[in-house]
Amino acid sequence: MKKLLFAGLLGTIITAGAAFPTMAQADEASDNAAVENRKMLMDGIGGAMGTLGCYMKGECTLPDPVLANLAKGIAFSAGAAPAAFEPQTPDASVKTTASADIWTNWDDFSGRFPEMQQAALALADAVGDKGAMGAAMGNLGKSCKGCHDEFRTK
Repeated sequence: MKKLLFAGLLGTIITAGAAFPTMAQADEASDNAAVENRKMLMDGIGGAMGTLGCYMKGECTLPDPVLANLAKGIAFSAGAAPAAFEPQTPDASVKTTASADIWTNWDDFSGRFPEMQQAALALADAVGDKGAMGAAMGNLGKSCKGCHDEFRTK
């Protein structure tokens, strides 16, 4: 009976020990997925900003509904960003430009997204009037820059 109990206990210890690397790998995979999700979200915002900038500089032409949808897409992403950034990802091995200050100054960081969202919606409302779009685009750009200056590594 003692041998059976000892064998069972030893088996449990070995199984638990073998699970630790797997759990660490799961944390890394989960953290990497969260970082990749955030990167895609922010890349989408950057792509939309670049396309809107192309239009504003006169380097491309786009119909008003497309311009409005680009701005609304930025607003949508700004609304989704706090939830995407909320989980800390200490085990991620994916390279990122996100500063650790995001989580130590969470209220400041997450509080910037409503401003960005409103600026993007104002831009969507300004579509059709390039002068008004320019002012709205400037406000949206300031919102992006302020956050990048504070919470993005160089």
